[in-house]
Order: sequence, then C-alpha cells, then structure tokens
Amino acid sequence: MHIELRNIEYSEALSIASTAYAAEVWIDGELAFRARNSGTGGADFITRQGRRTEDEVSAWLKATRLRPVSDGVRIDHDLEWEIGLLLNRALEHRRLIELMQTHLVTIEHGQIYQYPFGRYARANVRLAVLRANPDAIILNDAGEAALHMALDILTADH
Repeated sequence: MHIELRNIEYSEALSIASTAYAAEVWIDGELAFRARNSGTGGADFITRQGRRTEDEVSAWLKATRLRPVSDGVRIDHDLEWEIGLLLNRALEHRRLIELMQTHLVTIEHGQIYQYPFGRYARANVRLAVLRANPDAIILNDAGEAALHMALDILTADH
C-alpha cells in the first residue's frame, strides 16, 4: 500500500496540545480517509471515504512496519501513527522550503545546518560554506533527492 496525505490544512495557532490539522489520506491513488485533529489533545478523527477500513489498513501497517517506540514503550504501527509520521514529514518539508528563502540550508556530516543570508548575497554565503566544508550538500541548489535526504534526517526520531 502506498499511503500519502493530500490537501493538508495546518494551524500553528490552534496546535496547543497536539497538531491541529485536516488532511485527506490517499491509498494507492484513491481517497480512503479524511483525518483531522482540533489541536487540543487526544486522538485524531479518521473518517472512512473509500473502500478500505481503518482496521484493514492498520493490520497491514502492523504486519509490514516496524513497531515504533513512544516514551520507552513499543506500540503497534497503526493508521493514526502513520498519519502522524506523514504529517510531520509534510510540515518539515514546508518549513525547509520556507527556510530556504532566507537561509542557505545544508547537509553536513549527517546534520542539517542553516546560514542566514542577512545582508550578504546568497552566492557569498554559499561560497563561504563550501570553503569551510567542500562536501556540504546545499539544499537550496540540490534537487528533490537531497531534500528527501534532509527530511529523513529531520524526521528520523519521530
């Protein structure tokens, strides 16, 4: 199963005890569920839209994905957990895209670094970073593969 989120609406202002969002959950190219959370804590609301059931998808995830650890306790990987992972990745993607407007963003030694442009020209900041570390991957210049690599680093602990 290929599970993805589409049409994500996120509100930082309403995200108090959990992430306030609404999104469509697509499985293998078909709308399967709508998911949302009001941001005040508690579980996500997942509403069936297609032919698949939440139990069916959760059983598949439990059988095919590693059991995540949350607060030292190993839990089953279910649809709500998968939505949380996908949502986190999508929000990090947005944040990186926005950050690259005002910063040079790099991958160096397996970590993400950001260098503000400030009053300096982008080219000068880029040149200074590459002089200090010629192996740095400049996300601003790189393609989708590098962006996915950065997202893997940012979401590795989630």
